[in-house]
Amino acid sequence: MAKLIEDEVFMAFATYSAIVILKMMLMSPMTAFFRLTRGAFANEEDVALKPVEERKKLLRTHTDVERVRRCHQNDIENIVPFVLIGLLYALTGPELSTALLHFRVFAGCRIFHTIAYITVLPQPSRGLSWVVGMLVTFSMAYRVLSKVFVL
Repeated sequence: MAKLIEDEVFMAFATYSAIVILKMMLMSPMTAFFRLTRGAFANEEDVALKPVEERKKLLRTHTDVERVRRCHQNDIENIVPFVLIGLLYALTGPELSTALLHFRVFAGCRIFHTIAYITVLPQPSRGLSWVVGMLVTFSMAYRVLSKVFVL
């Protein structure tokens, strides 16, 4: 285990995984911020302390809140596979430069995807960032399967 921690590819993987996981985790407080500032809550207990007439107004959806929630959901659908596949990929002993390219492109794509989603940049900016990030994960999965495929 100590040898793995010293491996440059594993350290790079750990660094970029931590970056994208933290980015994904920050989406929860961002959702809460948008709920509070837009006055749009999903659960009755969230507005229980408000007067009855105000509760109905606050139990609603808001496009900004839903946009952040969808962005967070997209992170979950893409970052979790990246971390799992990326760990296996790092264990196959790839060249450091190739691994760094994979990890950096994915992290950059996820950060840009969030910016494009939240600031409503025109398509295909968000779509392209998603596709490129997905291709990175597929590329790593291909490497893993080509190295360890056993029937």
